[in-house]
Amino acid sequence: MVKRSVFFLVWAGGCLLFILLAGLMIDDHGMVRPLIRFIEERDIDAGALYYTEVEEFSYANAVMENTMAYPPMDYCKEND
Repeated sequence: MVKRSVFFLVWAGGCLLFILLAGLMIDDHGMVRPLIRFIEERDIDAGALYYTEVEEFSYANAVMENTMAYPPMDYCKEND
């Protein structure tokens, strides 16, 4: 029983570590940077807007999807 508990704790710790490291690495990824910049420049509370049905979220969501589908030219030039 102790062996299973230790295995579970090590496994859970590994998952948490992966989530934290993946989150930090995603913030630095070039495709996500314009999205983060867009949210910060417009002072959007992305978490609050996601769970509400307001017009601002619809606009923000459309712009975020377009940013991911059609990255800015400076991103394309950096990654050539």
